[in-house]
Amino acid sequence: MYKAGSPSASHSPAAASGAAPGNRVSRHVPQRTCIGCRKKDDQAVLLRLVRVSMEGGNAVHVDEDRRMPGRGAWLHPDTACLRLAVKRSGFPRAFKGSAEISDVERWFKALGNVPTGNGPKTVQPESGSEI
Repeated sequence: MYKAGSPSASHSPAAASGAAPGNRVSRHVPQRTCIGCRKKDDQAVLLRLVRVSMEGGNAVHVDEDRRMPGRGAWLHPDTACLRLAVKRSGFPRAFKGSAEISDVERWFKALGNVPTGNGPKTVQPESGSEI
């Protein structure tokens, strides 16, 4: 039987974390640094980039599933951060050598062409707002 103050009480998960029983313990959220703006952010917010070896050298690919093997770097999915990474030589620094980034540029260009849903709003006739 469990008794407060017994040796088994110190081995409970709540006692190990230092939290009071019934309180929820916050989980660790991995942090990564953007190679463009150099700010730390949650890993889930950043885009993972991977260096892959090609016939003519190295290239950088966007790893949307975050499962590709190889050396990785992190970048905010923002064109301003991409421009800063290019300007500040973030790609050669992160990947320890030169690498072709045309695939990353294509990904950002395609991202810019995706509709955001911020277009003109239309009023449907059945809404009653047409009066």
